[in-house]
Amino acid sequence: MTTYPDFPKDGILWHEWNDETIRLIEERDRPVLLFVANPDPAIAPFLKGVLRAMPLNEKLSDLLHGYYIALMVQAGSIPEYLEELGAGSRYNIAILSPAGLTPMVTIDPMEGRPEEIVETITKVLHKLQEIY
Repeated sequence: MTTYPDFPKDGILWHEWNDETIRLIEERDRPVLLFVANPDPAIAPFLKGVLRAMPLNEKLSDLLHGYYIALMVQAGSIPEYLEELGAGSRYNIAILSPAGLTPMVTIDPMEGRPEEIVETITKVLHKLQEIY
């Protein structure tokens, strides 16, 4: 596990892409929240706003501490498989299926205020608990 000093530390347990995380994803067999830390100036301010708002949502923090895995990858080091599926280009925030890590839901960080985006993520993850 890696912490990212430029991002909020309280509330969200972020995992990096490595063998331990892959094993944890396979064991839990639940959707994964993917966040691509994309430095592109057209999207980065929106992503940072969402990232800062995430720990302020207690429900989301609880979901990502216990039930789901939060995966953060840097834009320059996206695993080839995820990049081929659009991570970092077609989407930067997504909820991935545990079966193949394909995007089930993509979230556009420019489609509202950060708090609204975080609420959408929270609602989707909460609803998916009924299935997984």
